[in-house]
Amino acid sequence: MKRSKKRPEPLSGVEARRMPKYTIGVVAKMVGVPPQTLRRYEEAELLAPARLDGKNRLYSDENIETLMEIVELSYQGINATGIRYILQMRQQVTMLQQEIESIRIQIGREEM
Repeated sequence: MKRSKKRPEPLSGVEARRMPKYTIGVVAKMVGVPPQTLRRYEEAELLAPARLDGKNRLYSDENIETLMEIVELSYQGINATGIRYILQMRQQVTMLQQEIESIRIQIGREEM
């Protein structure tokens, strides 16, 4: 009996954005800050990159977007605690917007 080869499914847009793929040196160049600054952001719990073998950091596209926000807020003079609160509020707003959209869709289905 011949085994059929299952074709691998491509990653969805969200999965691709969350996939860790960039090293700290590459990310530092992309966002325009030294690697030590990225380490400090991690120590301040502003983001948590994936770890390869528990040592090397790997950043996703999503992490880079967050880092660009962090860098911009930092340049505006906001400290790490303030940045953390802003990021948490933005995340809560996004979750609430998704919840509202989900409820709208559900209501739309019930009206049909």
